[in-house]
Amino acid sequence: MKIVYVFRSLAVFGGIERILVDKMNWLVAHGYEVSMITADQGQHPLAYPMDSRIRFTDLNICYHHQYRYKGIRRLIDLWQRRRRFARLLKEQLKAERPDVIVCTTANYVDILTRLKGNTPLIVESHSLYSRLIDTGRFRLIRRWWKQQSLQKAQVLVALTDEDAAAWRQCLPHVETIPNMVHVPEHLPQAALTNRRVIFAGRFAEQKQLDHLLIIWQKVHLQHPDWTLAVYGDGEQRDWFMGEVKRLNAGIEVFPPTADIFKCYAESSVLMLTSVFEPFGLVMPEAMLCGVPVVAYDCPFGPRSIITDGKDGFLVRPQDTDAFARRLCQLISNEGLRRRMGKYARESACRFDVSHVMPLWERLFQQVKSK
Repeated sequence: MKIVYVFRSLAVFGGIERILVDKMNWLVAHGYEVSMITADQGQHPLAYPMDSRIRFTDLNICYHHQYRYKGIRRLIDLWQRRRRFARLLKEQLKAERPDVIVCTTANYVDILTRLKGNTPLIVESHSLYSRLIDTGRFRLIRRWWKQQSLQKAQVLVALTDEDAAAWRQCLPHVETIPNMVHVPEHLPQAALTNRRVIFAGRFAEQKQLDHLLIIWQKVHLQHPDWTLAVYGDGEQRDWFMGEVKRLNAGIEVFPPTADIFKCYAESSVLMLTSVFEPFGLVMPEAMLCGVPVVAYDCPFGPRSIITDGKDGFLVRPQDTDAFARRLCQLISNEGLRRRMGKYARESACRFDVSHVMPLWERLFQQVKSK
């Protein structure tokens, strides 16, 4: 079976990028023909190692160049780039002749539904229904436009059952397949004795970094010998680095790394302060290393991964005091950390590649046979 993935780029050390590369590597290793078409890779290197058998094509659209302009000029530039993208993508799909197309961003669905012909199209939602469809300016127009495009896809795949239920309000064929965690050959295990809490994620509004700082200030007052290690980058980096320097509260900041499992294993707790989290790959990754998690109970990822009080703690969103108390509870009680870490390892195994990829194989066979 020949499968073509379409995505923006694989240049960022992010969860979506890692999941896509891991899935494609697994598929090509199990006899599938796999191609990846990107719009904006340009000269950037791949963030994660990709199997050489995967055919990789970048269309070099450079959508981000539209932001050189303002107003009508930006809209014209975007329109021109979309036309070029559609033309080049059509040529590439004609050359590839795939059995299945997988689109991993809703931004390209309207173009793909015009170009795919009779080829089945699967759309992966790495966001939430409420974020893609029900928010922003011109919400009603946006909802209508997105729904018209998405309804022409064979299947939309959500990451959690709760998000799948939301999508079923407007789409007839929705499946739930969680993200997988591709375990490295030598998975390190946390000793849980290091006085170190870890946060890993983009420096973006979604991750609510102001809450991260507020919570850590509270924790640092009680446990000044503990360190918060932050791994990430993004549009809020300058602001965040300024705040870290101003607070002087035992926070260390590191760039994203492909060897994140080693970083988990050097830590004793993971914290996650997101406003929303479609899945939250960092949680099961850290849990596989035996690291318990404290996270806001935001829609919808954390509650689908963490069992509150057993392998981590779920905290009511925006309650920084309760979050700090839970974090301090784990910091001050090594026995609790160890018990939760043990359950965390066992719980996270359900996201192993051996459990998740057969779900994708079955879906590919279903859409191809229709």
